[in-house]
Amino acid sequence: MAIAKEAYKALESLVGSEFITDDPVLCEGYRSGPGGYESATGYEKVMTKIPGAVILPRTTEDVQKIVKICNRYKVAYVPWSTGFYGPRSHCHVENELLIDMKRMRDFEIDEKHWYATVQPGVTYSPLQAECLKRGGYVVVGGGGAQVSVVANMICDGWSPLSLRIGFPHRRILGLEMVLPEGEILKMGSLAVHDDAFWGEGIGPDLRGMLRGYTGVLGCLGIVTKLALKILPFQPEELKPTGISPNTGLALPTNRVKWLNFQVPSKEAETKVMYEIGRAEIAGAVTKVPLFWRAIAKAEGKEEFWDIWGKESEETIKNFHIVRVLLIGYTSEAQMRYDEAVLNDIVKEVGGVQRPTKPIDQSWIKNADSAGMWLMCGAYVSVDYVIESIPHADTHGPTYAALKAQYTPPFMPDYGDPGWTMVCEAGHQGYSEYLVYWDPDEDTNPVDQFYVETSKMNIRDRYYTSLLASHQPLYLTGPKYGPNYHEWLLKVKGEFDPQWVCHPPVPLAHDEFVERAEWMKPIKDWETPEKFPIPE
Repeated sequence: MAIAKEAYKALESLVGSEFITDDPVLCEGYRSGPGGYESATGYEKVMTKIPGAVILPRTTEDVQKIVKICNRYKVAYVPWSTGFYGPRSHCHVENELLIDMKRMRDFEIDEKHWYATVQPGVTYSPLQAECLKRGGYVVVGGGGAQVSVVANMICDGWSPLSLRIGFPHRRILGLEMVLPEGEILKMGSLAVHDDAFWGEGIGPDLRGMLRGYTGVLGCLGIVTKLALKILPFQPEELKPTGISPNTGLALPTNRVKWLNFQVPSKEAETKVMYEIGRAEIAGAVTKVPLFWRAIAKAEGKEEFWDIWGKESEETIKNFHIVRVLLIGYTSEAQMRYDEAVLNDIVKEVGGVQRPTKPIDQSWIKNADSAGMWLMCGAYVSVDYVIESIPHADTHGPTYAALKAQYTPPFMPDYGDPGWTMVCEAGHQGYSEYLVYWDPDEDTNPVDQFYVETSKMNIRDRYYTSLLASHQPLYLTGPKYGPNYHEWLLKVKGEFDPQWVCHPPVPLAHDEFVERAEWMKPIKDWETPEKFPIPE
């Protein structure tokens, strides 16, 4: 299948034959899978389509003209950069145009006002390298530095480094985007001049239209330029070490070091996190799933199972590790002070220090995230909670109890409550729950678990970040807000009346539940007879 010839010719005349294709083999390469994030879920099988064509713009004006052509010929389109977000960032309808932004790789750093302006083809690794040369840094998401900066900033974008730097919606400054009908919108100070330094004014602040805490996957427009804040780091060099794929950055331990502490209980873990925030020390504090330790030790899948297979619910239930990154932002003296305060906090709860490698693999510049699905072949972060620390604490164990009903096909984790961390100097608690499975097995229960977690969040009154594009909108919408789905659909209809920009998002999950036969028995919410999506 391919898009209409008239539309294709119009697009080809814009970018040239070198930067557009409807070759089925090349288009197949843009389809999600096999292996990796959300691999072989029912959502991927049912919703992901091979693009009708792929086009690579170079400028904002190119993107604007592409969008106008799509509206003229009623061609659905989806913006795509690095594609890390699995099936949800790929084509969802037949004969859809995939707009690959990888040619848009310009970025510049304003050294006087400490911000960077990037196009969507720029990944974190080169940007972070340039920031480090200048004694600054930006937050790299937990998935690693191989992802698009723009995509990550408008969809998720947090990491343990958010303890000190804060969440991404606070760090987005000026912004330029092409709306679904082709109009160019500029936000922040870009709305009135070419300097992007100020996100809150003088111009309109419509950043909430892009993301809230998480994002809407490009269904309300395409961001073509974004300015983000750079924060001071420390002057010592972080040196590359290791042999691929086991690479990292060796940390100068006089100014940057990881410290692991084993504490006696979940309550002690929580107290340490609270007190670190209260003392305003450290660059990151987190508790990661215990099986990540086995991943770090293993040289391959078989060795992972040799290590993890020896564990049980009994062996892990009292194993609590707090992982802290200290950064001597101002001096070695500040580093020594922070470490002394940290040791006092841990000593008070009866914790002991455990050895850890003095390297960074994901959160400053590198990208080792491919190893996260080594054990089973596929994984997904089912849900994130961003609220208070007690809220995050109760979130993980509740998910673990529900997950037990779906294991197998999920990998056994013996009740591990997932990944928690503290953000924004202790004012925000974060919990992320991850599940793993073999994509060659029956994955229908994976999809069912995903929706059952939405019901659990509603029932237990958890605040969840994965609303809109990740959970059935007619299930969550009436319960959160309330009726936030009505506003979201009104905004979508106003900005994209033909629903050509990444359809059927934000109703993609509702569409999936309607199409997938195995999902229908768990559907117990009202859905309108006809979704408000134009034919």
